[in-house]
Amino acid sequence: MPLGSVLLAFVIGGLLVAATGGNPFSAYAALLCGGFGIACANGENPALQISNTIVFIIPLITTGVAVALPFRAGLFNIGAEGQLLAGSVACTAIGIKFSSLPSPILLPMVLIGGMVAGALWASVAGILKATIGAHEVVTTIMMNYVAQWFVRFLIIGGPLQLAPGTSKSSPIGAGARLATVLPNDNSLIIFGLPASVFRVHTGLLIALAAATAFAFLLWRTSLGYEIRAVGQSQKAARYAGVSVRRTIIVTMLIAGAFSGLAGAIEIAGVDHNLTDKYFTDTTGFDAIAVALLGLGSAVGIVLAAVLFGALHAGGSIMQADANISGNLVFILQALILFSIAANFVGAIRQRIPGLGRPTVLPPEMPPAAPLMTEAAAPPPET
Repeated sequence: MPLGSVLLAFVIGGLLVAATGGNPFSAYAALLCGGFGIACANGENPALQISNTIVFIIPLITTGVAVALPFRAGLFNIGAEGQLLAGSVACTAIGIKFSSLPSPILLPMVLIGGMVAGALWASVAGILKATIGAHEVVTTIMMNYVAQWFVRFLIIGGPLQLAPGTSKSSPIGAGARLATVLPNDNSLIIFGLPASVFRVHTGLLIALAAATAFAFLLWRTSLGYEIRAVGQSQKAARYAGVSVRRTIIVTMLIAGAFSGLAGAIEIAGVDHNLTDKYFTDTTGFDAIAVALLGLGSAVGIVLAAVLFGALHAGGSIMQADANISGNLVFILQALILFSIAANFVGAIRQRIPGLGRPTVLPPEMPPAAPLMTEAAAPPPET
């Protein structure tokens, strides 16, 4: 289904490009170049394009996990964006306040601080859901708005503003920054470019570790069993002795920690200060599509993050080379999500001869049919 949804989205996207006078083949060729460094025909550096894609992938993996885990518990965490922003604020505040500390101390502080902030932010929705039944979709969406405007308050006239007239914070200390994979040295030439232009950082390892931890938690721990049991049936889980309220709250706490970690990684690895860009950031919302496209599995989330990261990175190249608006990327993402949500591919497959058959239900039987069948059966041999 995920592959079919992606193909369907690209077909519809190509038709939209063609209908508006563009060349879909040129658009997708440029998108492929910008996302994966393949078939670049206008002088782009393939290694640089791959590097940019990886930078987009890192937060998508971590926030994708933050959305997928509550899905397993039957919860809809639409607040990954707000939790990410909470983590980025905590990372920035700690990185500025304790900027003189050495990296072995400060770097764990900002990452853990981001996780704690994200967990606390998500706990509001979890507690409200577990205690009074407030729907997590509504509460997490509202928390997103609070986080967005809180960021603006902090950096525009607020306590984290760098200087009057700016819309960014002071930079975090050097010890709070994640190292880049390649040396930050302009004199070192790698793949035909200075090494400093390749922005891939060690946050990639943290994101992959988060995906691994998610899989281990879900399938190798008793808590993971409880999460899956609650997602399947709260009544059955409660009958089996599982505390549904505790599971809901703990699930949201862990999910928020993953999202908060994504925000901390973005500050520590990419931006190094809080900027107005975070007011319009969409990583947490893209994570919903990543989790759905990845079918809630760790490997699927990583693969879906690669696709969405490539779309983000390739949009600017498509606009420059093929003269097709980069907004096509958002259309493709929406089509993928819509296709999965509506299960169009499965419905279409059932109607194509040879590919699927409609499910044939057994004939309806009277309520006493099982008893009559049992009575009619021959007695067991002695």
